[in-house]
Amino acid sequence: MGKTRNKQTLTTLQRPDGTVTETTEETIELMLEHLFPEDGPKKDTDKQKEVRRQTKQPINTADDKEFTQDEVRQVLEGFKDKKAPRPNGITNEIVKIVFKAIRKKQ
Repeated sequence: MGKTRNKQTLTTLQRPDGTVTETTEETIELMLEHLFPEDGPKKDTDKQKEVRRQTKQPINTADDKEFTQDEVRQVLEGFKDKKAPRPNGITNEIVKIVFKAIRKKQ
């Protein structure tokens, strides 16, 4: 039909102070700050305090190991592009871009 699909790219976003992001990295950082705000114990409910306390206790089972970057990469490679975003609006393409950006910083 002569239709072509354009590749999705991250565009600029406006910050709360009115300025806009200029690079993909700045856009990703702003998205992460908005979607995953800082979490601190100051505003915790009693239930949240209990969860926080429980997470500080080490888990001592042989099968509870941290994922390696290579394991995460392999899972992300299996994500299909052009799928509908999750309820939070994040698409598989965005997850892959963020992972690549994080790996470059380390």
